[in-house]
Amino acid sequence: MKTHRIELRALLFVFALFPAATQAQSAFRLYAGAAPTSYKISFDQNAPYSNRTAKSSYTAANVGLTWISPKRIYVDFAAQQSLSATHDLWNSVTTQKQDFSHDTYTLTGGYSHGFPSGLGVSGFGGYLVSNTVLNAPKPPFAFTKDKFDSQGIFIGVGVGYPVLGGQVSGSVALAGMTGKWRDDVSYNNSADYTVGFSLSAGYTYKFSQAWGVTADLRSQQYKYTFGAYTATTAQPAYSVKENISSLGVRLSYQF
Repeated sequence: MKTHRIELRALLFVFALFPAATQAQSAFRLYAGAAPTSYKISFDQNAPYSNRTAKSSYTAANVGLTWISPKRIYVDFAAQQSLSATHDLWNSVTTQKQDFSHDTYTLTGGYSHGFPSGLGVSGFGGYLVSNTVLNAPKPPFAFTKDKFDSQGIFIGVGVGYPVLGGQVSGSVALAGMTGKWRDDVSYNNSADYTVGFSLSAGYTYKFSQAWGVTADLRSQQYKYTFGAYTATTAQPAYSVKENISSLGVRLSYQF
């Protein structure tokens, strides 16, 4: 599969580390938090699950570590994992809840430039891996789960500005991904290049030199175009739409 995807976590509080002037020493920031998340994936009429939509609402746990140099070069590693969750794709088939998981791991590097007015701008890029699993009832199906795995590189830009003693920031990015959709029996298919987007906005407030809190809102939308599948029965090309939105809070410690 080839697609576009983005992760924007690090930018939401990078500007708060160095508001305007260049710092004399490197800094690290360790952070952790939670984000109520809504996930939806829809299949068109030619897909294996014709005209169906799977939805899941869950809380995602976020942890990460950011390093920023005196010259405002930064590197961030972030991990997000869905906590206990289910999905509704097979509600018409069974009353038993089917487990769901969505995990993402992101490595980001970039440069942030601050102006005397307090405005900060940043350019960034990185690498991410994402894994989604939707369990299925057996019987009536021969398989027990669908897996959607993706990985690739991304680039983007961000901006931040001091407001009410903290920093308001926003980011946007695009990414080129590879991946596939498969079940745990025989189905295995890839998607062509496609376009996706993600927007993110947040507010970071430092209540001491070391401690801070960030609230952020993110919205992501992707459309995947899968090729014809002929391993078992002839199936034409089809598309899948993925929508993810979240509102999260993270506590951070700078050292």
